[in-house]
Amino acid sequence: MKILKQIIALLIVVIAFSSCSGIKVVDSWKADEINSLSTEKILVIARTDNNVGRQRFEQEIAERLRGAGIDATESYKKFPSMKHNREFTEQEIADRVQIIKNEGFNGIVLTVLKDMSKEIVTSETGGYVSGGYYPSYYGGYYGGFGGYYGRVYSPYGYGYGGSYVPSETRTYTSETYHVETVIYNLNMEPGKQLQGVISIDVTDPKAASKVAPKYADAVVKQLSK
Repeated sequence: MKILKQIIALLIVVIAFSSCSGIKVVDSWKADEINSLSTEKILVIARTDNNVGRQRFEQEIAERLRGAGIDATESYKKFPSMKHNREFTEQEIADRVQIIKNEGFNGIVLTVLKDMSKEIVTSETGGYVSGGYYPSYYGGYYGGFGGYYGRVYSPYGYGYGGSYVPSETRTYTSETYHVETVIYNLNMEPGKQLQGVISIDVTDPKAASKVAPKYADAVVKQLSK
């Protein structure tokens, strides 16, 4: 848990300075009754200490849900002082859930950074004649909402004729963030609240402003299937 918190704290630094990003859905599940949430008020939460990252992810997901006709609200707007990224006691969990329900929210879309992995990548480029060389840049584990909530560079050449491009080997560290969006229906009993899980790998992310829209697109695409 301590290591994961450190990873979350460092997320904004990596997002700001990494060079390239990729979004890949690695797993997705929906309950048969997930459509019942379409008429409920939905609270969108991004669980991170970084306010910029929180706002961007919540905003992008909420906007796409609203575009689909769903009454969605960003948690940073409704509860600006509410901190999500910490451990809670059982009483704190119950109190937090009740606060959310008292405001009329019965649906939750919660995005959490679960883990991060690194890989050393070696690539070889060049060694050819080119006319141009251009660098181009599901249920039991999750439980109810309360329980879950509480606990480049890649060179390419093209053209014709031209000069010989020397062979070059480059080694770099590729980082993949394992992010998860879970959907809950608070109208149901805890063991049946889970309505969806979408697991997405984000590789070598750029700024949050670049990653969040693509991530939100991937989430909503899975929900609309």
